[in-house]
Amino acid sequence: MATTLDRAAEATRAALPTVRFRRVTGAIALPLAFVFQLACNTVYAWVSTESGLSDTVAGSETIEFYGRYPTAFLLMTAFALIGVLVMIPGLLAGLRVLRPSRPRLALWAVVLMLTGYVSYFGIVMTNFDTLGLARYAHDHPNLDVSAILDASQASPVQTVFFLLFVIGNLIGTLLLGLAVILSRNLPWYAGALVICWTLGHVINIAGGGEWFAVAGGTLEIIGLSIIAATALRTTDKTWSTLG
Repeated sequence: MATTLDRAAEATRAALPTVRFRRVTGAIALPLAFVFQLACNTVYAWVSTESGLSDTVAGSETIEFYGRYPTAFLLMTAFALIGVLVMIPGLLAGLRVLRPSRPRLALWAVVLMLTGYVSYFGIVMTNFDTLGLARYAHDHPNLDVSAILDASQASPVQTVFFLLFVIGNLIGTLLLGLAVILSRNLPWYAGALVICWTLGHVINIAGGGEWFAVAGGTLEIIGLSIIAATALRTTDKTWSTLG
């Protein structure tokens, strides 16, 4: 009997040779992706607090902001881009964890988040152009390069992708947290911690300051780590049946 069971187990492993790799790497990727996003947000909170500047207002202030902190913005851009790439397998792993109890809600949450953050990837890529404009403005102080930045941001198509990012970032994360709270295999407080990102970011947008977003992101990572721990505890056989 033992030999038969061993052969059956070996056949299962041979048929699904990447299950463990996908489960473990996806679980690690889920919180890690948002650690990169937190690093980006922390650097931004630091330079914006120190300077009093923002890149969400007039192009002239954005050019000044990037020109004053070029290394910081380069780091922020790298952190954000890497975070989005790592997020893709991470969120898919989170979807598998939630699928048995809240399949539809989890699917909506993950689809919205992936759509939003892929849009964010494109938005963040424009930072390289803004850094180039800031360097050019420094070398040519008599030219008003901020007008170029203002013109580039006037496209309605760009606005659509920005709105997709906002929806995925805020509403998608909120739905993911609700899916965790309503699930049967995860502690409710993990979902509440995930939702702290939405709350912290909304407080930030309302004028509370960037550090609320940093605090919310930190709590979100704790919640996502609980989801990741559940994925790590799941057996390969169960994982392969979750779709």
